[in-house]
Amino acid sequence: MRLNRLAVAAVLAASALALTACDPDGSGSDGASAPAATVTAAPTAAPASPKPPAGTGKPTAAASGKATTPAADCTAGANGTTVLEATENAYSTHVWMRARSTRFVCGPEVPNDGYWEPQGDARVYEFDNAVKSYLLDDELKPRGVDLTAFMKVQEACLKNAEPAAPYRCFGNQYEVKLGAQGKVLSITQLYRP
Repeated sequence: MRLNRLAVAAVLAASALALTACDPDGSGSDGASAPAATVTAAPTAAPASPKPPAGTGKPTAAASGKATTPAADCTAGANGTTVLEATENAYSTHVWMRARSTRFVCGPEVPNDGYWEPQGDARVYEFDNAVKSYLLDDELKPRGVDLTAFMKVQEACLKNAEPAAPYRCFGNQYEVKLGAQGKVLSITQLYRP
């Protein structure tokens, strides 16, 4: 009877060693296998980690103003997109916006998705005379508005106030297109839950 228990233990140990020599995707090991202590640990089934709910507070990668399904490559939708996070504005005599630049970060909490993270100091951006400005309506569709209406909604959002309907605040991030002299040619409010 002891021989059978020893044989079973040897088979289990060899199986465990063989399993630790493979990567999780089964592609093999690069020589840095798991420590031998792994073999003696009792195997337990780890529950699958559920996907975080949509309302986690992290921004989405919807650069077009619409909530979309994440791409296989998290950064694919962010390439070539300029997003600024507004911190201050003025529009009574001279129209300008102070904003921080952002970079797109793939979020570890949200698989295959990411968010725009502000970085650096805020700087002043002026607007081109022919600027096109868009705010998200109550259906999250970009709606063209004149620059004064845009700046009023942005100002309300910056002051944590409720703007006039049908507009709402979504984190003060905007997709912009800048001209050769750094002036804003178009600005679109981004959705951020």
